[in-house]
Amino acid sequence: MNKVSLLSSSVRQQSLQAVALLVFLVMGLSGAMGPTLIPAIRVVFGLGLSSAMTVQWIPLVVSGLSSLILAQLLHRFGAKAMVLGGLGLMTVGCLQVRLAILAPFGLDARYGLMLLALAVIALGTSVIQVAANLLVVQLGHARTASARLTLAQSFNSLGVLVGVSLGTTFALGAKTTTAPTMALGIGQAFGWSGAINAAVLAAAAMVAAGAWGVSRTSQAGQAPIRAALGSGWALAGAGGIALYVGAEGSIGSILIPFLHQKSVLNLTLEQAGHYLGWFYWGGALAGRLAGTWLLHRGAPAKWLGMAALGAVIASALAALGSGPVAGYAALTIGLFNAIMFPVIFSITVERSAAPSAAVSGLLSTAIAGGAILSALVGWTGEHFGFAVCFLVPMLAYGLIALFAGFGALLPSVDKAPQDSRMTSSVGNLSERT
Repeated sequence: MNKVSLLSSSVRQQSLQAVALLVFLVMGLSGAMGPTLIPAIRVVFGLGLSSAMTVQWIPLVVSGLSSLILAQLLHRFGAKAMVLGGLGLMTVGCLQVRLAILAPFGLDARYGLMLLALAVIALGTSVIQVAANLLVVQLGHARTASARLTLAQSFNSLGVLVGVSLGTTFALGAKTTTAPTMALGIGQAFGWSGAINAAVLAAAAMVAAGAWGVSRTSQAGQAPIRAALGSGWALAGAGGIALYVGAEGSIGSILIPFLHQKSVLNLTLEQAGHYLGWFYWGGALAGRLAGTWLLHRGAPAKWLGMAALGAVIASALAALGSGPVAGYAALTIGLFNAIMFPVIFSITVERSAAPSAAVSGLLSTAIAGGAILSALVGWTGEHFGFAVCFLVPMLAYGLIALFAGFGALLPSVDKAPQDSRMTSSVGNLSERT
């Protein structure tokens, strides 16, 4: 290959990496606002906590039901088409939320339309998750996969922070907490999210015109899902993903009303929303940026175990403590969450003998398992109070720590060349360090 071709390949690879980071950003932005706005949604639709938590767990179910099929579609259509299609679905879903929340229908009809719109956003997120997570893992050497995915997830956290800030400012920051004002705020927040998604879609389409994509011929027929289902380690990783997603999402959904309580921090809903954004999700962002550096310098499974044990302690303090101790302990869980998803994902792919794409599809499907944890947290909050809710994620984090212990003992698996690299228009990227 001549120097011009090498330079061109380098530019294309850098463009691909930049687009991948933007994609992770908008995934976090659009996905975060629904759970953040649960206090406003309860007012707008007159819902109890269990009913409102549907906003948090319905997207998880959609993701789980679709991901195995999407893993097969990845090989049929390629990563380029999957990412662009996912961005398109997320953009449409955001606009649908705006129409649903402001439409002149009855309350029940509007809530159903809003859940449908959130399901469309979740489907778009799932489309991207299946393609983008595996793509990032395979953009370089296996030993740095956890660090690369952690960096990408840091942009996801940045998107979550932006999404939480938008939702808090428009819906929870209204001078009057009436249903019409909160409905208007929800519509405005998702309108902005849709516009940002559309801008990233346009940028991705320009880059995708010739810069990247998975070769269909090299990947066709390489996602036998049965192989992933028959891998004990892949199933263990799927369980870890389900536990993490359920714990992180359910805590994010209940933190605003938890911090709003007089017995904790006695914040206004707007203040609690900003605390959620800057401390809980901001902690995840800071932790992922730090984790990108740490994971280059230590065994990922070891760091995962330490983070999970930290989350166990923080969850226990939130459940059993009171006042500022409970409030700030709950907020620090975001920091401990930081590296969990990327490390669970990468060490599962590396240590399972099943094809990587099949494992990726299974792990994305496992996100649906988080819905069970979310529903359990909602039921616990209604019957025993917000503090007791934290005992549920505490147990989840304990199991993740156990998974990390086993992960530290297992070696990586050498896979067939076709499965271990992502062939694209920029060359065999996994051969680059």
